[in-house]
Amino acid sequence: VTAGTPPTPINQFYRSIVTDGIKQRFGQNVAVSDCSKWGARNDDLNTQPGGKDKGQIDQCFPTGVEQKKTLVVMTMGGNDIAAWAKAQLAGPAATTEADAAGDQLATALRWLKDPVHCPNGSYVIFANVYEYTDTSGDVLSCPAAGLSGFKANYAQGTDAIVHFQELYMKHAVETGTDVVFLLENFCGHGYKRDDPKLQCYRGPNTDLWFDLTCYHPNPVGHSKIAEYVLRIVDG
Repeated sequence: VTAGTPPTPINQFYRSIVTDGIKQRFGQNVAVSDCSKWGARNDDLNTQPGGKDKGQIDQCFPTGVEQKKTLVVMTMGGNDIAAWAKAQLAGPAATTEADAAGDQLATALRWLKDPVHCPNGSYVIFANVYEYTDTSGDVLSCPAAGLSGFKANYAQGTDAIVHFQELYMKHAVETGTDVVFLLENFCGHGYKRDDPKLQCYRGPNTDLWFDLTCYHPNPVGHSKIAEYVLRIVDG
């Protein structure tokens, strides 16, 4: 459940690297299904009541039952936060959105872990949501922020974003799923990585892990996500 974005080449998308890694570990006959799409938000995971479009889970599991042992890997929620920032939602409104998006994630995790749907085993690896300002809230630190739809900095959303991350951890614990801490690992590799006053400062000449769209990973970032996912696969 990850589309990947240009200018990173497809073979360097983290989902491509993870697919190669899974096949190396479990054999070339592993079946891979892709139900991702660009710009997806958490409400795209599940089919919405009365909605005309199928959710991503229904696209990947059209019969509602998968007899194969199943691994689902996804990174979801970044487009939700980006939408709050682009709309400059005030803190309370953003928190309401975070609660709704957290509920949508929890619904997806419960479905994927339900033995009714995956009777021979279902494993889920998802990630919390990174951000490219290294905790500064300086959304305009990315040179192409305006082209990506960001018009102003977004300090007022800090509490809602922290709350959102806490919901991800809560739902991981409740559903027994694995979560990659992308926020913590990517912090210090964003567009404010050279600011020694920030809590994630890692020293001079630290690599940038984000691409020119601001909030998607570059090839180095993709390789790191794949590394973290495959570490979990390896236990």
